[in-house]
Amino acid sequence: MTAFRDIRRSDRALTEDQAREVLARADHGVLATLGSDGWPYAVPVNHVLSGDALYIHCAIEGHKLENIAHEERVSFCAVGSARVSPAKLSTLYESAIAFGRASLVTDPGEKRRALELLAVRFCGSLTPEAEKAIAASESRTAVVRIRLERIAGKAHRSA
Repeated sequence: MTAFRDIRRSDRALTEDQAREVLARADHGVLATLGSDGWPYAVPVNHVLSGDALYIHCAIEGHKLENIAHEERVSFCAVGSARVSPAKLSTLYESAIAFGRASLVTDPGEKRRALELLAVRFCGSLTPEAEKAIAASESRTAVVRIRLERIAGKAHRSA
């Protein structure tokens, strides 16, 4: 059994570029990790896509970092949109799932760039307030890079 299966509903499959676009614009996603105790852990996080890397920020210690130290392979799911269609007993949606290897960013320059990318993503630009917030919290903020190995997506846009 391989982790990278084909989508069962191939009629709803997105191209990799379309899935990347969903991943890039989704407000948040869910990071799934595996702990040393064998339990999975999935947590919603903000993210930014930069080439073949997905960046998230978090506290400098905690559950997700412990899990990533145990197992670098992760998955990340983002929903670009979803709307229930009660009359059709269906949901209209678009989503993307990414698989990759996560690691803590240790290079100060890359960490700063990732935090700036996150600020631009969620503030629209690197505002003076965002720069101050980054400077004030940088020492107590961790950045995780997920090197993407596969991105897939699917959508059901009309009922």
